[in-house]
Amino acid sequence: MSTVMKVNFEPYRDSLHLERAVKPLADGDLANPLNAVALVDGEWLTVDANDKWVRATDIASADDECLAATLAWPHWNEQGRTDMQATGERRTVCIWGGFWEFETRIWEDGVVGGGLALTNLGLVKVVTITIGTRNYSGLMGSQISDTSVRHVGYITRLPATNGGKLRVRGGMLF
Repeated sequence: MSTVMKVNFEPYRDSLHLERAVKPLADGDLANPLNAVALVDGEWLTVDANDKWVRATDIASADDECLAATLAWPHWNEQGRTDMQATGERRTVCIWGGFWEFETRIWEDGVVGGGLALTNLGLVKVVTITIGTRNYSGLMGSQISDTSVRHVGYITRLPATNGGKLRVRGGMLF
């Protein structure tokens, strides 16, 4: 089981240059750290019809899956960036492109739909997960035959051997 901490999503290695996308949030309150359902680094977002960030899954619905037709990107505000909260329109950053490898605490080792438990070099998909008493848009194990969902990367190191953090590689291939 994962735990949410101050640092929940951090680069392990940049294989190539990362492309970041800065867009406004559909709900600016998600950028407020005092909000009970504020975004945390490592959650997954998608773009709505108004070109604004929204969570990739409905966190009000347990085990909601990000569908295959929906693109999703990991939320990551580099530490020390306060400019996103200083703007009148609350904006945030997602990794938009490039090849990357990150370690995240926003994962759950459950099984939803056609998924699998977390396995080394196994695929991961975006699902509503529960850590403690709160829901997040995070990662869960999957398999190639689980075609109704969006696969966003593959596991390069399991949490049991990595201090509780799941290491995932992804990017342009997914």
